[in-house]
This record gives sequence, structure tokens and C-alpha cells, in this order.
Amino acid sequence: MISLKSEPQYCEPDLSGMSEAEQRLFILTKLSNPWWRLNHLYTVQNEKGELVTFRMRPAQRQLFRNMHNKNIILKARQLGFSTAIDIYLLDQALFTAHLKCGIVAQDKQAASEIFRTKIAVPFDNLPPWLRASFTVAERRSGASGGYILFGHGSSIQVATSFRSGTVQRLHISEHGKICAKYPAKAKELRTGTLNAVADECIIFDESTAEGVGGDFYDMSNRAQEITASGLDLSPQDYKFHFYAWWQDLKYSAKVPASGLRLAREKAKYFSAVEEAMNITLTDEQKQWYVNKETEQREEMKQEFPSTPQEAFLTSGRRVFNAESTLQAEAGCIPPLIVYDIEPVTGTRTKAQTLRNGKNDELSRTLMNYLLVWELPDPDEQYAIGADPAEGLEHGDRSSLDVVKQSTGEQVAHWFGHLDAELFAHLLAHVGKLYNTAFIGPERNNHGHAVILKLRELYPPRFIYNEQHIDQDNDDDTPRLGWLTTRQSKPILTEGMKTLLNNGISGIRWSGTLSEMNTYVYNAKGSMNAQEGCFDDQVMSYCIAQEMRARMPARIKPQPDERIKKHWMTH
Repeated sequence: MISLKSEPQYCEPDLSGMSEAEQRLFILTKLSNPWWRLNHLYTVQNEKGELVTFRMRPAQRQLFRNMHNKNIILKARQLGFSTAIDIYLLDQALFTAHLKCGIVAQDKQAASEIFRTKIAVPFDNLPPWLRASFTVAERRSGASGGYILFGHGSSIQVATSFRSGTVQRLHISEHGKICAKYPAKAKELRTGTLNAVADECIIFDESTAEGVGGDFYDMSNRAQEITASGLDLSPQDYKFHFYAWWQDLKYSAKVPASGLRLAREKAKYFSAVEEAMNITLTDEQKQWYVNKETEQREEMKQEFPSTPQEAFLTSGRRVFNAESTLQAEAGCIPPLIVYDIEPVTGTRTKAQTLRNGKNDELSRTLMNYLLVWELPDPDEQYAIGADPAEGLEHGDRSSLDVVKQSTGEQVAHWFGHLDAELFAHLLAHVGKLYNTAFIGPERNNHGHAVILKLRELYPPRFIYNEQHIDQDNDDDTPRLGWLTTRQSKPILTEGMKTLLNNGISGIRWSGTLSEMNTYVYNAKGSMNAQEGCFDDQVMSYCIAQEMRARMPARIKPQPDERIKKHWMTH
């Protein structure tokens, strides 16, 4: 990793005014400084095709300051991350012995272009005396990439995949596009190349968004959740980095003399972005965005996202308004505590880092952890919404949410894989923790098994029930749990829309919002998660808010003033 102590200031003397001997002496005094090398040593082609000295932009410098062993980078177009990362890999190969560096491109044409412009040009344009000091044992290039093996045992290669051997420095360029266009290659990356990188080595997995679904989408969501949890990252975890269009000063345009003119919806959009990301946009930035959106149209949010959630916005008919979910992002914060909870005993262990995963687990998640934003308040009442897994082929998960009755704020959340009885145990423990909360378990499919066990473990009067009219004898009997049907689901979603539109959704977990962004109407008008996505966290949260509205009033016991004190106390 790059040492921050050696970060250079841009006040270097002009090398062009030095003789070759003076230049050589000056450069030799700086070669031990990686920050200096990255900002002064390498030549690249700029956007006009001119050869210029590579200088890191602010966003690129921020990436290298904050980098982890494994990095997921979700970005806007043309921020220069591919160039910066490839220069970093070349620098590592040149100045570190016995290091194998690899760059995975989306196709053969891209591999050839990356090798030519981002490896060959910077290396071949080093000062002649310095370039001559690096012995080249083998070099080849062609229509499918290129390879250089140096005399000190390090190498750098650009290819469409790495099928064998280990790699210590890996850059996957435009992983999202690979997943969208080449699913077989994406699988090979996941099962082969990424597993060949040891935990202590470095991965840069960067891309613009290419819609929902696929490995890059899944890994981005998991990395974002882990980063948002506030837990310490282990070498096995991916750190999430997001770089928006507004982080690069080049994305600004001159405002007309008449001033910036925005439609009401666009003004509301910019206000939501500023609130969600805690920034202030200039008029010049807003003008650029308006101009660019006219050109990009529906691809604008994918190519130039303002927030991480927006990057993966679905193009289908969304159930929840995009601007209201964008505004809700401002309320998402890391949990106060993350508990590793044992479902049967209810034993809670405060987690500092995630438990170790399997060797083939590329990105661990917060599944099966209890995320807590607020501990129970003895004077507060709580409602719980629970969505048991349906056991579907696509790997449906169970989810529960705890919300405060007074404000509707999300105070605890759990999602993961548990069988029905274990999920019932978990619900009972969390319910008792939160002052015997009012629980609304969904009773569809596997929900029946959850409810049967839950009624043994938890007071039935604190489990939501619906009155059912028996068609045979007209008996009015209660049925525990919330039944989600085509008729009842709109009750949940319309209530949630009202909360979102009024800015009082109470959502604190980014994963809940992420699923809301991919919750859509299908061709028949039914509401479900978009293909390749989930909706369990959406449903549990919507049910929790509905339980909050339906929970019966509890009368707090008051001391009887009529009972006189003992005569000896007078």
C-alpha cells in the first residue's frame, strides 16, 4: 500500500530546465517515494491523444489514500480510475521484485488498447537511462492484450482472463459490463481469477453500473453493506468506494447570462442529492448535468450517478418513486452495534469484524447478524415485521425489522438464511428484547411453520391476527400473521409511499433502500423484485410499518393512589 507520509506536494522544480545529468540526479533522490513516482514519472495519452505527464486527480488520490486490500469501485464515466490503477500496477511491477500483476479487460480489443496506452506507452516513455535499468526478460503484445516479464521476476499482463496461477495485484476493468455481456466470462472471473488472489494481496474491481443483477451488482451491494456497518474490515472483505460525477471539477458548464433555470422536478432532484450526499452543488455543476442529461437521456443515472443507489436504478416501472428513495438515503447511517446472535438461546455477541467465511466466499455479508441502531427504551413500544423465506430456487432469505411506535424509525434489522423454527426462535428473542414487541409475521408458504412455532415461544396476544370467516359455519376465528395477497400488498406499499413522500420513512439501513430501488411492477401489474434481485427486506420493513399502525394500545400500569401507605411511614 502507498504510505501517506510520502505524499508529494506539487511544488517540484521544472525538470525541463535541467541538464540530463541534473535530471537523473534529481529523479534518483525521489525514486523511493511511490507518490512522487505516480505523479511525475509516467507519460500517458490524454483525451486529445497528446503525450502528457500523468497526474492524479483528486478522486484518484482519494482512492489510493483510502484503499483496502480488496476494493469495489462504483464510478461515473471518464473519471480516469482505469488509467490510475493501471499506472499503479505498472509501478508496482517495476519497483517490487517477484510480483505478478494482472489486468482483466472486457474483451480482446479492450485488452489490446489497455496494454498499448496504459502499459506500453508509460513504460516506453520513461527517461531512457531509467528504462534501460529495467531488464526485460520477455515482452509480447497483440490483438488480445500483452505481457512484460522483468529481469527482477515481476510481470504485468493484460488479458481477458487469468485461468491459472496466482496474481498479487489484480485490476478488473468494467466488471459490470463483463457481467452484462459475457456471463460465462463473469463466472470464470468469480470462480477462478478472484480465488487465485490471496487475502493479503490487492484487488481493484471497478466499473460503471450496467443494471441490476450479476456479480458486480451483488458484490457492490455486499461491499456497501459491510462498509456501511462500521465494522473493521478484514483482508477478506471488500471495501466499497463510490465516485460520483460531481467529484470531478471538469463536470461543470458555463451558466447562461440569464442565470440557471431549472424545472421544479430538477430543482427537487438536486436538493435531494445534496441532502443524501451532504454536499452543495454549484450552479455550474447543475448546468452541466442538465446539458448532459439531454444527451444521455435514460442512461444518465447509470453513466453519471449522483449516489450509489442511483447507479443501479432499474429502468422498469418502479413501485417507489426514485426521488423519494434518493431523499431517504440521507437517513441511512451505520448501526450502533452489530450482534452475532444465536437463534435458539438468543445469546448476543458484539461483533468487531465479520466471522470468517469459506475460502471460496468472495464477499462476506451481514446476513445472519442483528444490526442495532437503538437499544430498547423502557418507555417505548415497538413493532416487528417479519418476512420468512419462501424456500424458492433463487435463494430467498428471511428478514425482520423493528421500528419504534412513536416515530417509525428503524431500530434493528436482521436478514439471512434460517429454517422456519429457528427463525421463530429468533423472532421471539428479538421481540422480548424490544419490550415484548408487537410482531407481524407473514403467513404465506413457510410463514405457517414460523407462526406455529412462534405461538409456542411468544405471547399470542402480541402476535398480529386477522379475523377469518369460516365459509362452512360462519364462525369468526382469528388467524395469526399477515397474509400478503394481490389485494393486501398495495396496503403495505401505499403506506410506505406516503412515508417516503413525506420524508419520514425512518429507514436507516441502506440494504432496505437498495431493494426498494429494484422493486417493480411486472407486465401484469403485480409487484415483485426485479429478476436477479430480492424483496425480503422491503416486505419486512413495510409489514413493520403496518404493524406500527395496527398495534393495539397498551395501558401502562399506574400506581393506585387509593392504597394508603403503611401507618409506620407517616
